[in-house]
Amino acid sequence: MIITSSFGHGASFRRGLRETFPLVPPIAVFGAVFGALAVQAGLTPWLTMLSSLIVLSGAAQVAMAGLLASGAAPVLLAITGLALRHLPMSAALSGLIGDAPLHRRVQLAWVLVDETFGLTINAARDPSVDLVSFKSGADLVLYVTWLSSTAVGAFLGADADTSRLGIEVIFPLVFLGLAAPLLRDRRQWLTAGLAVIAAVSAVLVLPSEWRVTAAAIVAAVVVSRVK
Repeated sequence: MIITSSFGHGASFRRGLRETFPLVPPIAVFGAVFGALAVQAGLTPWLTMLSSLIVLSGAAQVAMAGLLASGAAPVLLAITGLALRHLPMSAALSGLIGDAPLHRRVQLAWVLVDETFGLTINAARDPSVDLVSFKSGADLVLYVTWLSSTAVGAFLGADADTSRLGIEVIFPLVFLGLAAPLLRDRRQWLTAGLAVIAAVSAVLVLPSEWRVTAAAIVAAVVVSRVK
C-alpha cells in the first residue's frame, strides 16, 4: 500500500496524536534520564537540550552520555552500531509513503524512532489512514515529549540517581507492546522470539552498542532459512 497525501489529512493526524499519547510517560522518563546522565557526564544543560533538538535519537544519546568519558572512538562505535537499524526502517517507511514531497520525506526521516515507526507500521494495516499525516502527528507528540523531558532532566537532575527510575524495565515493555500487534503468523513470532533470545545472549558477550544490531541480524538470518 502506498499513501502519498500530505500533512493536511486532519483525521489521520489526530489519530497519530491520539495513539502516541500512551507512550508519553515512558518517553518522558527516558528523556529525563538522558538529560540527567548528560549533565552528570559533563555537558551543560543547554548543550544537552541542543542534542535532543538536533539529533533526536534516545538510545544513541544515552550511549553518548555513558561513553563520553571514554573518548570519541567508543562514542562513534556505539552510535554506528545503534544507527544500523535505521536502514531497514527507512526502506520500509519509504515504501509506505511513496512519492511524498521531498520536504515531507525529510521531516519523516528526521524523526525516525522506534516508537512512532512501530505505530506507523501498525496504522498501515488500515487503508483509510494517510500515513504521512499519521506519522507527522505521532512524531509531534514524541518530539515535544522528548525535548521537554530532556530539559527537566538536564536542569533538575544533576544529582539524580537515574538507576532508581527503572528505565531498564520500562522500555523493553514498551517495545514489546509495540511489536505484539504486528505479529500475525508463526514466522513473525519466531523472528521476535529469536531476537529476544539473541538479545539476552548478546548481553553476556557483546559491547552494549552492538547488542540490538547483532540480535536483529541473528534473528533475520535464522528465520530466512525457515520455510
